[in-house]
Amino acid sequence: MRTLKQTLLLLLYLFPILGQSQDIEDTYQQIKEKLAGPAIKISGGINTTVLTNYSNMDIRRVNPFAWRLNGQLNFDIYGVKVPISLLMSSKSTVFNYQLPAYHFVGLSPSYKWAKLHVGNSNVNFSPYVFAGQSFSGVGTELNPGIWRVKAVQGVLQRSDVSTLRQLQNLDLPYNRRAWGIQGGVDSGKEKLLVSLFKVKDQARPGIIDSTGLNLMENLVIGLAGRKQISPILYLDMDYAWSFLSRNTDSPLRTTDDMHWLARGLIPFRNSTGSYKALKTSIGVKTNFGHIEMHHEKIDPGYRSLGTLFFNDDLENITISSTLSAFKKKLKLAAHLGIQRNNLSGFESNSQNRWIGTINASFLASEKLNLNANYSNFSATNRLRFSNDPLQVLDSVKLVLVNQQLGLSGNYRIGEQGTSSLSAQFSAQQANSIENEEVQKDQQNSYYMGQLTYMNQIGSRPITINSSLLLNSFSGGLGQNTGIAPSLSIVIPLKEDMIKWTASCAYLYQMAAGFNSSQVFNWQNRISFKWNKQQQLSIQAGLIVRSSPQSISPASFVESRGRISYGWRF
Repeated sequence: MRTLKQTLLLLLYLFPILGQSQDIEDTYQQIKEKLAGPAIKISGGINTTVLTNYSNMDIRRVNPFAWRLNGQLNFDIYGVKVPISLLMSSKSTVFNYQLPAYHFVGLSPSYKWAKLHVGNSNVNFSPYVFAGQSFSGVGTELNPGIWRVKAVQGVLQRSDVSTLRQLQNLDLPYNRRAWGIQGGVDSGKEKLLVSLFKVKDQARPGIIDSTGLNLMENLVIGLAGRKQISPILYLDMDYAWSFLSRNTDSPLRTTDDMHWLARGLIPFRNSTGSYKALKTSIGVKTNFGHIEMHHEKIDPGYRSLGTLFFNDDLENITISSTLSAFKKKLKLAAHLGIQRNNLSGFESNSQNRWIGTINASFLASEKLNLNANYSNFSATNRLRFSNDPLQVLDSVKLVLVNQQLGLSGNYRIGEQGTSSLSAQFSAQQANSIENEEVQKDQQNSYYMGQLTYMNQIGSRPITINSSLLLNSFSGGLGQNTGIAPSLSIVIPLKEDMIKWTASCAYLYQMAAGFNSSQVFNWQNRISFKWNKQQQLSIQAGLIVRSSPQSISPASFVESRGRISYGWRF
């Protein structure tokens, strides 16, 4: 048995070194050290939460009982790492939305530069090809040296972006099956990666399609590259070509005008179209900062079924930079760009918008830190009264201007810095201009100010936080003003093994000068930490809202409970 174990372990070590020409003597020494240690190492953790809720409202916003469970197991078998993740939840209602019960299990063993995915997992190719979606199936990631290989095959978790309104309803009448492969080289400074991703919807037998959605088929070809032109100058590029059939029941085209790249990989139907997306960036990076210029163009109708959501029919030209000065005490970040749509010229509405932001942070002293940010967003819409681009008609020009200013600061009090005072202020204003005239009924202004004081008392400090929040909103529907003081205290007990936290907050809102609502929120939590591995937390809360009968939602009383247990091993 020991001979077999040594042989298998030797093969595991020899496999990666064949491609990298590592020193055999060093590798044999590593094998001896592994054999001398334990065969299996296990670590991980598990967290479980039970939620309770009671309300005197006629219609419950939240289920009276719900539970969640998540866990992570990490096996190390002679250097082969095998992490297993688990996520489960009960079916519940949260603020009148129906959340389904779910469970996800994923296993991702890895050894040096090789990783395998089994079950529920995530592998990203590029933002235009496959990104942001988890899949249920198998996949692999291989990174020997500068070489890069990724491959996936399985069922995508979320079949269509329109299912977001169903909050991840998993009982769809079809499966969205996918496979993909990406390969190339990546040295960090330079890279070249080629991607091929294929998706096809398959109806589930015996289930009638009641969603009204057509089954689709998609092929995406991607190319991503990076070139270090000089020690400070680099060029990035991300290109994708999507061939999308929006209805797999549509007839095949009689003319063979499919591009040779997609020929044989996807049937060319009457509902099939080809679309492109391209983003290029050129940047200069120095010791005191960097500057980048970006150009992004996405064809009208571009879509990849491997992404959850995508804006199409747009062109962005932007420039961004970050700079530091005064020994990095002052840091500046700025972004400026222009975006336009209606690239084909056949849409009834066209839009051009400017986006500009600047952020600054200044470390005035060891105790004082200041931050400021400003953004100016403007959009121009030209509404035409005809979809015929050959017919010249008058149009209405709409302009939206949105400005936002934010200021914040933090000052530590005392030599030890055990107390601090922080302040925040933000202002936002939006105007709508139609044919050079400001629409007064569409002007919106929002102001917010907050002052917070934190103090720590004692050697095993008791932490006290108090804050006062003021906000004001005015717009076409009138003015709304709110004031919200809050207080919280954290008391460690028994050498930090027990910690008690209590907080209360009060919100008073006025609309058009009259009392709109009053909300009192009280939370109480106690946590027990037996050792570094285990912790138990018990939390109870009460929310009381009072408001006139004409205001919705009406007055109510709601209590919440939460019990959480975590174990690390």
